[in-house]
Amino acid sequence: MLDRAPIRVLLVKCYRPTTSDIVSPPLGLLYLAASLRRQFGDDVKIRVVDRGLSRARWDTAAALAEDFQPDVVGFSALNWDAEECCRSALEIRRACPQAILALGGPFAHSNANRICALNLFDWIFDGEADLSFPLAIERRFRGDGSLDDVVGLTWRMAEGYCNNAEAAAVGKPMVGVVEDLDTLPFPAWDLVDFAAYARETPINHMLRGKRYAPVFTSRGCPFLCTYCHDIFGKRFRWRSPENVAAEARLLREKYGVDELAIVDDIFNMNSARMKAVCRELVPLDLHLCFPNGLRFDILDEEGVEALVEAGTYAACVAVETVTPRLQELIKKRLHPERTMQAIGWMAERGVMVRGFFMIGFPTETREEIDATIDFACRSQLSQAIFFKVCPQPGTPIFELAKQIAPDALEDQHTQEYGSSHSWYAAAYGVNLAKIQRAAFLRFYFATPRRVWRLFWGLSIRQRIRQFSVFLRLLHTGRGEDVAALPEALQPLGSVSAPDPQPVTSAVLLHGRRRAAVPGIVANIA
Repeated sequence: MLDRAPIRVLLVKCYRPTTSDIVSPPLGLLYLAASLRRQFGDDVKIRVVDRGLSRARWDTAAALAEDFQPDVVGFSALNWDAEECCRSALEIRRACPQAILALGGPFAHSNANRICALNLFDWIFDGEADLSFPLAIERRFRGDGSLDDVVGLTWRMAEGYCNNAEAAAVGKPMVGVVEDLDTLPFPAWDLVDFAAYARETPINHMLRGKRYAPVFTSRGCPFLCTYCHDIFGKRFRWRSPENVAAEARLLREKYGVDELAIVDDIFNMNSARMKAVCRELVPLDLHLCFPNGLRFDILDEEGVEALVEAGTYAACVAVETVTPRLQELIKKRLHPERTMQAIGWMAERGVMVRGFFMIGFPTETREEIDATIDFACRSQLSQAIFFKVCPQPGTPIFELAKQIAPDALEDQHTQEYGSSHSWYAAAYGVNLAKIQRAAFLRFYFATPRRVWRLFWGLSIRQRIRQFSVFLRLLHTGRGEDVAALPEALQPLGSVSAPDPQPVTSAVLLHGRRRAAVPGIVANIA
C-alpha cells in the first residue's frame, strides 16, 4: 500500500454579530466531522472552527487556512451570515487556491444559481450532507472523480457548473441519502470546548445546567410554511428513543453535559415517540430546553407532563400570527387557542415559555399585527420576540412579496434580520421597527408579574444576560455592516436580482468523464 498524506478538511462556522449574539456548538459541522472519520479513519485530518467563540471575522480567514493548509474547506451558512461566509471563502480562496471550497446549510438550499454566479465555491450541497459530503471527498481524492450521482450536489466544471437534479428525475440512482437516522454516528463531541460555550449566550438564551449540547432527535417537517427553507424535507424521520438516550448518556458521562437543547423541527410530531424519548431521559437527570422543536397546538397535557418529568424547564413556541387568514396564507395552519392552552399547561408547571411572532407579512393589516401582539400580552408566556418578516429567495413567501411590491425588494438583503429596514415598511410605508419596539415594551412592562416569572430561579449572571438580550432586541439596527461588498461578491448584494443563468444538468454529461476544477478563477484573483 502506497504511503499517502491524509486528506485535510477544514470545517468553518462563520461569525457575524446578531441581535442576541448566540454562540452554539456547530451541530451540522460536527455531524460532518463524525461522518468523515467513519469514512476515512486515519486517512483524514479534521479541524472544526467556530469563529463565534473568538468573534473572528472574514478578514482573518486567510490566516486560518494558511495555518491548516486544507485540501477541502466546508462552510455552513444561514441567509443571515451568507455575506460573512462568502467574504471568508474569498479570502481562503486567495490564500489556498488549490483547496476545494464547499458550501452547505440553509443558504445553499434553493440558492444554487445565485451562488454559482459568484464562481467561488467548487461544491454546493442542497439538503443533508452527512453522507454526500464524505462521498464527494472520497470520489475526488481517492476515487475516479465522478460526482453525477451524489445527491444534492452542484459542482464546478471547466465549462461551468453542473448538478444532478435531472439525473435523479430520469431514474439515475442517487447515493448519499440519509434514510435511517440511527445509522449516523454521533456528532464529533470531542472537538467541542463545552466550558467555552457555557460562558457564551447559549442557543436558549439561558442555561440551567453547567454545560449544554444541542441535539437533533428527528429531522423533517410535514407542514408547508411558506417562509421556511425546508432543508430537511417534508418527510418526518426520527431517531429511536434508545439511540437518543445513548447519545445523552455519552454527553453526560464523558463530557459533563447536564443540559440538552433539543433543536428538532417538531420534536412532538409523533406524540408516542416523544413520550418514549422522555421516559428514556428521566434516569439521566438532565435539564432540557427547547429553543426550537415543539408545536404547541398538537401538544396534549400528558405530553407536557412527560416533558416536565424528563427535565424540561424552558421551551419556545413559534406562533407567528394569530389571524386565521394569515395562518392559511403562510400554510402553517396553527390553532392559536390550542396553543394558548398548552402555554398555560407549561406555565402552571413552572416551565418558562418564549413565544416567537412574525409581523409584517405580505397583505397583513395593522389590525392583524395588533391582534398578534394582543395574543402575546394575554398569554402566560415568559418571553416574546417579535420578528420582522424577511421574504427570502427560495421560499414561496418571497414570490408573493415580489408579486405585491417588487420595488420594495430592491434594498432588501440577506442580513435584514438585525436591521431597521424591512420589506413591509418599504411596501406599505409603515414604520414596522417602531411597532416592533412598542410590542416588546408592552409585553414586558404592562404585566410586571411577567418580569418576575422570567427572572425567578435564574442566577445573577443569567439575569444580567437576559437583560442584555432584551436591550439588544430593542436596538433593531445592531449588527448591520456598512462595508461594501467586493466586486466578486456583488451577486449577493440584492436578493431581488434576477436569477443567474441556470446550472447545467448532469444528464448532458452522462457518459463523459470530466473532473471538477479545484483552482482559483480569474474574476476573484
